[in-house]
Amino acid sequence: MQQPIKKIKFKRGFKKWADDKVIQLRKELGLYVSSPLCAFKLCEFLNIPILEPSSVQGLSEKHLNELLGNGSVHWSAATIPLKEGKYIIVHNPTHSPARQQSNLMHELAHILCEHKVSEKTKNIGLSGFLRNLDEEQENEAEWLGACLQLPRPALLYSLKKQMTLEEIANKYNASIDMVKYRINITGVQKQIRYALQS
Repeated sequence: MQQPIKKIKFKRGFKKWADDKVIQLRKELGLYVSSPLCAFKLCEFLNIPILEPSSVQGLSEKHLNELLGNGSVHWSAATIPLKEGKYIIVHNPTHSPARQQSNLMHELAHILCEHKVSEKTKNIGLSGFLRNLDEEQENEAEWLGACLQLPRPALLYSLKKQMTLEEIANKYNASIDMVKYRINITGVQKQIRYALQS
């Protein structure tokens, strides 16, 4: 039995802003609103470099092995703010391609939402970025990240074409769990049923 979706309260207008933002970005990239969007290409478009731990200078072999070996299940990606509104993202290349897309979309969502990192976290360094959790910011990033990967127009297009969950997941390089989550949370199936009845 599927777990009920946890209801999260967002700031007024946030979901509408998120829907509009993902459509705007696709248009800027010359894509259809229902087109798949590669997180790596979006990072490139937004001039946000993506690093793997092996590219981080000064990281010891021991720590590198921990990040990409036994410890790889414990982290996904981290956004590090630089000066003048610039960022880099350190991501985990050991995850599946679909998970990497989701990880990067989540980090991009933090940047697009203009989430701020506390000075305390900045002073701790990379470990602070991996541990820092602001619940409101995380909820917003989770929502927008999922919208970036599977926007409402993509879900409507896919369901009208009677694509299976697996086909949608493959087309949008997403996990089946992400596809199920987005279909359920957006209510697009009800929208399609209503449109057919009217």
